[in-house]
Amino acid sequence: MKKQELSNLGYFLIVLLLFAGCKKDDDSGNNNPSVESQIIVSPDEILINDNETSKIFLSIQPPSGFEWNVSAKPDWIDINPASGMINDQIVELQITPDPTGLSQGKHFGEIEIITNGAGKAEATIQLCVDPHPLAAVEPGTIVYSANESEKVLTISNIGTGFLSWNLESLPDWINVNIVSGVLDEGQSVQVVASAQRNGLPVGTETGQAVLVSNSEEGNINIDFTLEVPPSAIMSISTSSLNFGYFEDSETFYIKNEGNTSFDWSWDNNSNAFLSANPGSGALSVGDSVAVTLSIDRTDLVSQTYNVEILINNDEGQSLSLPVQINHFQEEKWLIEGRVIDAEYDRNNNVIVVVSETPNEIRTFDPINNSMATLALDVSPLCVSVSQDGNHAVVGFNGGFVYVDLNTMEVIDNYAVTTNPFDIVLAPNNWVYVIPAQGQWVRIKCINLSTGVETDHTGSSVRHQTKIKLHPSGDYIYGADNGLSPSDFEKYDITGGTATYLYDSPYHGTYAFSGNIWIAEDGNRLFARSRNVFNSTTTQSSDMTYNGMLVGEGSVTTLDFSADAEIVYAILTSGSSWSGTPASEITKYETDFLSLQGTIPLPRFLIPDGSGGGTFYDSQGHFGFFNAAGTKFHVVVKVEDGSGAQNEWAIATVDVE
Repeated sequence: MKKQELSNLGYFLIVLLLFAGCKKDDDSGNNNPSVESQIIVSPDEILINDNETSKIFLSIQPPSGFEWNVSAKPDWIDINPASGMINDQIVELQITPDPTGLSQGKHFGEIEIITNGAGKAEATIQLCVDPHPLAAVEPGTIVYSANESEKVLTISNIGTGFLSWNLESLPDWINVNIVSGVLDEGQSVQVVASAQRNGLPVGTETGQAVLVSNSEEGNINIDFTLEVPPSAIMSISTSSLNFGYFEDSETFYIKNEGNTSFDWSWDNNSNAFLSANPGSGALSVGDSVAVTLSIDRTDLVSQTYNVEILINNDEGQSLSLPVQINHFQEEKWLIEGRVIDAEYDRNNNVIVVVSETPNEIRTFDPINNSMATLALDVSPLCVSVSQDGNHAVVGFNGGFVYVDLNTMEVIDNYAVTTNPFDIVLAPNNWVYVIPAQGQWVRIKCINLSTGVETDHTGSSVRHQTKIKLHPSGDYIYGADNGLSPSDFEKYDITGGTATYLYDSPYHGTYAFSGNIWIAEDGNRLFARSRNVFNSTTTQSSDMTYNGMLVGEGSVTTLDFSADAEIVYAILTSGSSWSGTPASEITKYETDFLSLQGTIPLPRFLIPDGSGGGTFYDSQGHFGFFNAAGTKFHVVVKVEDGSGAQNEWAIATVDVE
């Protein structure tokens, strides 16, 4: 095959690729109907000797069907075919020179092709009559010394006419930046020949390329000699390692891509929590080794570590491998089941929880991480712990159980003529139960010594009222639910059977919103609405407005520490009657209730099944200070949608 034909084939391939790309767009349905088709000719410049033939190629962009014909051309060439139809196929036209009557030298002309709807295309042509192309190559032999990798080869046309050339049979270890071209008389081109030593053995490599052309003296051989010195080339299969929260090992490969063996070893770069297996070895030419990098997470804290390890060899190479480690140190105490209610015993510094699935009452010691459990035969509804911390009562539909918290045994089981909504175990050895249904109801008062049930005296109360025992043990305060405006109430229990005393002096002036917490010293009442009220033994000053906690939403849980002189609350977003418990603790001082900032609750990390995980917020439902006011314990639940196996946990934060 002549060089000119090789050039034509190259042009054809270029056009074919362009045309195929356009056809793909057309098939994909992305054509813009407003784009008109256009005929394209390639190449648009033709250099040809009088003893050669050439080709041009026609295409339509975007593809469509049109008639075409050659409308103009020099008399000294023939084009076949000269007309036809074109659609989504490449049309090949052969150009044959007819130099009869032409003088020696170069002749110039134009080719014009027109269509019946896709415009026209033009190309220029140069014809050399009586050409005598002659190729020259300098140098004819190229030698690469041990420290050389690039040489320049000059190809020239020292004859007349057009020299079409192509470099063929290049050694595998030689790359050139130009492989073919056409040179006019007197022209030359510089070709950069680069040597690639990777994978070659130590020693000398020889090879030969051929300059194939239409030179009258034929093809020219070009000799290459390459000196290959010993070369240690060490590579790593990855640019970095990333350990997910639940991944403790990752594997990578070290490879010898050079031409000489080497010994390698790893350096943990002072990161003692990393280990490698193997940690060293020898690699022959072309060999590789799998290295497993492992993490000891024992002393790591919750954060993302970005470190580097080093891979060294005895040939002076050192490769740095970045390592990212995502670590999560579980700070919460994950617990089973669904928490129904919780209270705190400051005498023993334990959280008392009742739960479903399993139905249990449990005591948790968050400092010593110890737990005691008692299985319940029924689903619990509420719990109350005695002031001395020795006993608890657990309400269920139609009754409650009286439990010894020291031995975790049921002392007795009591029937009640209601389903409990809330319950209080008072120091007078009586239990007080708020009914869950009935609208206007009576507090059920049960003498634990006799089991006799009586109804409270005085005004009726609203079902589902939340009740809390005053630290004096003489009173119970209640926060009604389902009424507007909401209110606080007070009941005297010094006589055993509760007596309704009075409600607050307000009727809509201040919101109460359905729950109540009492300060440790008994002097303040905190409402779900964030309003704060006085607690006294005199009706005229009792339940009077004292201030308001700064924040948004309503109170989910709250506790007061006299020793720490601080109030911790977890608020909600949403209305005063509903909302999602926040993922942070809001802190207030006790004198003026001024805001002191917020403390985030530790989050839940849920595995994604691929070594990583997704963080979900904790929602604080019950919060308690320990006796010294140095710790704040929160019973938290992961936000909905996490898919966590254990949705509840106990989180402990230091009080500052």
